[in-house]
Formats: sequence, structure tokens, C-alpha cells
Amino acid sequence: MEDDKFQDLQSTLNTWCSAAKAKFNISKTEIIPIGTPAYREEFARTYKVTGRWKDYPLNVHVAGEGEPVRILGAFFGNNIGECEVWSTRLTKLEDTLKRWKLGRTTLEGKRHVTQMFVGGMTQFLTDVQRMPDQVKSRLTRILRKYIWDDKHNTPVGLAHLSLPFDQGGF
Repeated sequence: MEDDKFQDLQSTLNTWCSAAKAKFNISKTEIIPIGTPAYREEFARTYKVTGRWKDYPLNVHVAGEGEPVRILGAFFGNNIGECEVWSTRLTKLEDTLKRWKLGRTTLEGKRHVTQMFVGGMTQFLTDVQRMPDQVKSRLTRILRKYIWDDKHNTPVGLAHLSLPFDQGGF
């Protein structure tokens, strides 16, 4: 907030580090300004131009408006777009599935690939960030294209494939 002092935080962190026998790497510090939009803008702009803001450390990254900061696998920031957070993950997933398309994978093999990669690459972020409807739609299209080799007329509907295995699903 506007009247917060970095030195107060640093004192708390120093105490914690001393007790935990740890050390913070200040050069990897990410600062997300909190306060009114005008204050956040002034903070980010001033720090970017001068490299200084009150008692804050030098040479750290100050996130601007709409810029996501990754903290323990989740993304935080002011006015960040939920879909933008997912775009790199979906691109990586598409690239992975394109590589798997090069082989002659059976339908059961595709089920395993889907569970390993699609589930593995989306599960944590869905849990901590949530998955917007636009991302769900895009992910569904990616999966459909992968499973049915880009065919428009598929032999089995996606709703049926989503059923549990013992009910004839994928």
C-alpha cells in the first residue's frame, strides 16, 4: 500500500531467514504494487525510469498493470487477463500433441497421452488459477483435433468419450 515500508518487510524476512537458516535472493524479488491505480502506475513508472522507489531494493522487477507475475506456479498481478495466463500453457500443449501426432498412436495410446500431458499440464494451474470458459473451449478443440486426427466428422462424440471407461468412455 502507499504507506508501506519495504524495510518493515525486510526485517520480518530477515528474522524468518535467521530462524529457517535460509537466505532470500533479493535480485529475484518481484514487486506487485498495491493501492490505487494512480499509485500503482506512478510506482511502476518511477521505478522503471529511475530504478528507485522510496526504500525498495535496487535492480528488482516491478510488475506493471496487466503484467502477470508467477509465484509458486500461479499468476498474480493487477488487471491480468485470465486467458493470457493460459495462452503459453495451451501453446506448449499444442506443440506436445503435434509431436505425438507424428507417430502412429492408437486410440488407447491417445487416451494415455491425453491423460499424461493434457491432464499433467493443466491440472495444477486449473486448481490454483481456475480455467476460464474460453480456455475450456480452446482446450476441447485441441483435444478433439488430436484424438480424431483433425477430422470434422468423428465416429464418436466428445460427450461420449468423456464418460467413465466402464461406461464406454475414453
